[in-house]
Amino acid sequence: MGNGSGYQLIGLVIAGAIAFWVYTDAKKRPMNAVLWAVGTFLLCIVFLPLYLIMRKPEGAAPGTPGVIPPQPMPLPPTYIPPQQQYAPPPPQYAPPPPPQSYTPPPVTPQAGSPVVSQGPKKFCPNCGAPHEGTVKFCPNCGSAV
Repeated sequence: MGNGSGYQLIGLVIAGAIAFWVYTDAKKRPMNAVLWAVGTFLLCIVFLPLYLIMRKPEGAAPGTPGVIPPQPMPLPPTYIPPQQQYAPPPPQYAPPPPPQSYTPPPVTPQAGSPVVSQGPKKFCPNCGAPHEGTVKFCPNCGSAV
């Protein structure tokens, strides 16, 4: 075996190692790993720079050319979706009842205080509503007094 065949063997080993690296790297990326590895092994000087320029980032989006997006698993024909259950709304905080309005106690005349008289009360002959003073018409029904 001559000196030239040793260099050829070293060249094949280097080309094989580079092709193997291209193959494993292309599998991580959405690229055709076999095509790039064979091309790199046969024409390393052309395919290696071309691969390094054209390679896509790892985990590239499924929309990139040459990538088949993952398909969802089909449901069996007997699949029945679960029914949504009605849940009543949670109880809300009820505000406290409004405070009762203040009504002053009735005024009772005290001993020694003057009593104000409103005069004699008169009654309407038509509706019987009380009225004071001298009026010609009943303030309740409007009939003549």
